[in-house]
Amino acid sequence: MSVLSTRPAGAADPLVAALEAAGHRVHAVPTVELKHVDPGGPLDLAVAGLDAYDWIVVTSAAGAVAVLAAMGRTIRPGRVDVASPRWAAVGRTTATVLEEAGVRVDVVPEVSRGDAITQALHPATGSLADRRVLLPRSSRADGVLPAALLAAGATVDDVVAYRTVEGPPANAPALMDALSDSELQAIVLCSGSAVRGMLALTATSAATGATPVQPRIAATPLVSIGRSTSSAIRKAGLLVAVEASQPSVDDLVAAVNQVVVGSGSLSIPQEVVQ
Repeated sequence: MSVLSTRPAGAADPLVAALEAAGHRVHAVPTVELKHVDPGGPLDLAVAGLDAYDWIVVTSAAGAVAVLAAMGRTIRPGRVDVASPRWAAVGRTTATVLEEAGVRVDVVPEVSRGDAITQALHPATGSLADRRVLLPRSSRADGVLPAALLAAGATVDDVVAYRTVEGPPANAPALMDALSDSELQAIVLCSGSAVRGMLALTATSAATGATPVQPRIAATPLVSIGRSTSSAIRKAGLLVAVEASQPSVDDLVAAVNQVVVGSGSLSIPQEVVQ
């Protein structure tokens, strides 16, 4: 049996190693590409004035990496040690990236979703009224979180920390190979951008005369990392086979195992981080 992972890190992603350790053969084909923003742009300008913010809210590990890089450029190189402002992270993986660089993370919501952060901030800060929040995110991030923060009374600087390119053309041949695998049992999707990128790559292939593969996608169980990704899958007219209980590698492996439960005895690796 085989599994298609569409996450941007490709073969280097810890999910690939975890799936292989669980007994799966993995096609690692990114359907999105993450690109750094240019130094000296809005992200660097915002980070250079960190002390003007009450909260920095980081919604992905990629965003954490981007902010830390900007801090290295604008504050000082190497490890950072910032007592103020306070920091919030969407989940434990994102928090770990920040903490390993010396940043203290004050809030990690129990539910690892961006829209859960606003609720988690209230007990920590009492009120968000007149609080200034820096929100460094993907160029493709939706408006749910900033709208929730604004509704709670915060002033929000929503800054692009990295750019998400959907459907990088160079990955089309590898995607076609994966979808033509007769033993493909599941496709793992971890963002709306990954869903759209996969469909864009298959549409490009069909336009060039290759065999249409959309029916193959529709016939393959789709494993979603969470609610927003599941929404994007359904919006594309596809079905979600299993949604991970939490957006972690362990839970994604468990979700994959659910869709191939009849295909043999598989173990779920422990202590693997996203």
